[in-house]
Amino acid sequence: MGSKVNDIKKSNFLALQSSLVDTIATAKKSVVSITISKDVKFYVEDPSQMNGPGTVQQQTTKVWGWSGIIVSKQGYIITNKHVVQDTTAKYSVTLYDGKTYNVDKIRFDDLLDLAILKIVDSEGKSVADLNVASFLPLDTQVDIGQFALAIGNALSSYSNNVTLGIIWGKNKQITINKNNLYIWLYQTDALVNPGNSGGPLLDIEGNVLGITTAIAEGEGIAFALPISKEFIAGTIKSIETFWTITRPIIGIQYVDITPALKAEKKITIDNGIYIQDVLADLPASQAGLKIGDIILSINGKEISNQLPFLYQLYTYIPGDTIVLDILRNGKQLTLNVVLGWNTQ
Repeated sequence: MGSKVNDIKKSNFLALQSSLVDTIATAKKSVVSITISKDVKFYVEDPSQMNGPGTVQQQTTKVWGWSGIIVSKQGYIITNKHVVQDTTAKYSVTLYDGKTYNVDKIRFDDLLDLAILKIVDSEGKSVADLNVASFLPLDTQVDIGQFALAIGNALSSYSNNVTLGIIWGKNKQITINKNNLYIWLYQTDALVNPGNSGGPLLDIEGNVLGITTAIAEGEGIAFALPISKEFIAGTIKSIETFWTITRPIIGIQYVDITPALKAEKKITIDNGIYIQDVLADLPASQAGLKIGDIILSINGKEISNQLPFLYQLYTYIPGDTIVLDILRNGKQLTLNVVLGWNTQ
């Protein structure tokens, strides 16, 4: 009996191992290495003084290498903003097969630590038929304890480096840069090193859960910003519509539903957001939202810890119309809101 049980366990383990091998082989085709180089000027002295005291020469040096994820066949790559924020540097992208492409355009997300690169070939032509990463729908359930794979250009030297861990935290918030939102983050113990930034955190089937964004140094903890299929589609739509990454606004100040808020306001529901203020002449006020309203869902998707309000909102672009289910004085209403532009 014991031998049969051991045989079953061994069979299950080998099946898992085989599945991981196949998953990694496919997933790494959509992970890229981003090389950063800068022109560095330096002074060279002329000992003979025949040509004057010396000359200033220029040399291009590699500064660092990071990671990115292919999000469209036409050459769009997503990475962290902090990876490519040096506007004086030059960037190139190397695919899993060793082919290197120039970066034609970088679009920055003004709210999140994200950027989209557009790569082109040596003649400046668009790249086609790239291996696009697999992204999950917005409302996919991600559980504490499920496996997580991190792939990236670890230490800027080991491209397609793979580590395995679990998801052991969700909806985390950290402070790094006051100009970016670091919220909704997944927390993982998959080993992540400098150079992994911008690379994917994957589930065991190779679907992208998020983009590796931060490391708690010395703690064995990494954080990834959740990325959904709808978020990617909305981001690309924004670029194609406005030529930049433009996130929508609704024009409210709000707080999540918490036990303390429930007690204070005598709220009987667990999920949603409570509107504390409605800003004048913005979409929310124009649609008729009021202070004290509770927004329950956006286009039928419930607002919860799994699907926070902003995480859902940023899958749309300015000009889109969304349907809000709200609770007002115990009665449920539906309002249509045309999303606005962030003018800050």
